[in-house]
Amino acid sequence: MLKVIGIAGSARREGNSATLLRAVLRGAASAGAESQYVYLNELSFQGCQGCTPCTEGATCRIQDELTPVLAAVREADIWVLAAPIYFDGVSGQMKLFFDRLHHLTSQAGKSAKLLPGTRAAAIIITYEDKPRDDYLDVARRMVNYFGWMGDFQPTEILVGAKLGPPEAARARPELLAEAEALGGRLVSELTRRRAGQTGQG
Repeated sequence: MLKVIGIAGSARREGNSATLLRAVLRGAASAGAESQYVYLNELSFQGCQGCTPCTEGATCRIQDELTPVLAAVREADIWVLAAPIYFDGVSGQMKLFFDRLHHLTSQAGKSAKLLPGTRAAAIIITYEDKPRDDYLDVARRMVNYFGWMGDFQPTEILVGAKLGPPEAARARPELLAEAEALGGRLVSELTRRRAGQTGQG
């Protein structure tokens, strides 16, 4: 069974990005995956401290409440990260979390991916403004960094624009349906890709 981990980076427990994240996880569960939801705002953790190098075996030197989450991330087949856009970037909670993934990137001239096997991922961003390419670029950069960590295919981005009040996403059934469909698609496409790799072997 595929494992999906959803990382909620909003300060609002019932905010728009968190609402869409839960919809993605529902879609993944309907497709047969096991899901885990992590709400970063209730955890006490540091940002990356720039330790050089990170510990051997691709683990983070820092021990705090994010440590078991990072272990779960390493075990997950599919990552779904969700955050609102604040000041043209993801929320501080998500930025701190993403920086802590540095230990999973290729370092010291090593070209090999530190995460074995094939995985899939998605980024969810939400904001109040009309659709904006510069905000989409924020998500695209994060997706690009997945490639520094492992073989992530497929990778997708879900944008929730024109979402102001924290309950706005719940009033957008078409967006919720899109999020659920994304969850199911990530599971089915990764399953298909792994089956193809097995067949080739």
